[in-house]
Amino acid sequence: MSRSVFIGVDVSCAVKKRIPIVFVEKREGRLIPLPVKELPFAAPYGHGNKLVVEHEYNLNYARQIREYIIDVCHFYGATPERIGIDSPLRPRSSALDYRIAERELNQAGIRCYKTPSKPEFDEITNKVRRHLALGGEVARVPHAMQLWMLAGFEISRELATIAPVLEVFPQANIRRLMPNVPHKTGKGVPKLQLEAIAQYTGWPATPRDWKLLKRISAGSMHDQVDAYSAAWVASLDEAELEVFGDVESQDVVWVPSKKLLSTHPRLNEYRKVCPACHEHKFKRWPWGWDAHAAHRCKGLSKGTQEQRKAEFRRRFL
Repeated sequence: MSRSVFIGVDVSCAVKKRIPIVFVEKREGRLIPLPVKELPFAAPYGHGNKLVVEHEYNLNYARQIREYIIDVCHFYGATPERIGIDSPLRPRSSALDYRIAERELNQAGIRCYKTPSKPEFDEITNKVRRHLALGGEVARVPHAMQLWMLAGFEISRELATIAPVLEVFPQANIRRLMPNVPHKTGKGVPKLQLEAIAQYTGWPATPRDWKLLKRISAGSMHDQVDAYSAAWVASLDEAELEVFGDVESQDVVWVPSKKLLSTHPRLNEYRKVCPACHEHKFKRWPWGWDAHAAHRCKGLSKGTQEQRKAEFRRRFL
């Protein structure tokens, strides 16, 4: 009997960086990722901003990603049910100055990069080609923070041939859980984000789960958390989802519904694994954090008891 999996894709096209893709399945009310880092095949590498303006490279990259997903599903005997992609699925309509979804995200205080229209992307790709032809550095190409969307468009088209695709935005997910969360690149922030998500997914919940995190996809920890967050949205039922944007025009970003977040039992609310050492389990978080930090936590720097408590407080409270 085939297993059902939901997939999260954190779109990237950086050179020598494998694209982070997480596969999850529902087990007894928990959303468990499948380990993929040690399989006999790996997610493809990106080709960088020098080549992302060339359609054929993006098309080939998207096909490699599709084949990788098919290989993983075959390995685990799984059927992909839905895919969450952290990328716009298509260029902005030329009739709009902003996508409807992006305007609503901005109005909610959630910053996102503006998606260009097709004519604007044509102009952008010509600018990049001229820049490179004149000897400009790849690191200084114009519109660098939008070029990755060109890869995202082709990836979404290819993956839509194997399962329904939803556009997701992990930053919007986490802002619903933690309105004042610091940027994900901050020290310790990805752990905090994952712990917030785990209250609704039930994973990670044990030291063994935290060790599995390194094996669920390529990329840094914040890449893995973003991909897992995308897979979480893909796994939710229609009644558990809301949108920024307009469904009828397919200009939408899908997020967990406020109703889900207010009524879902919080699976890890009290019994929490220490975010520093991932070994000690608090019976009722955050009670007892100071004694644990002062005397026993292996995830803190050496120092006096007060220095260790100050470090724990700064990073996690």
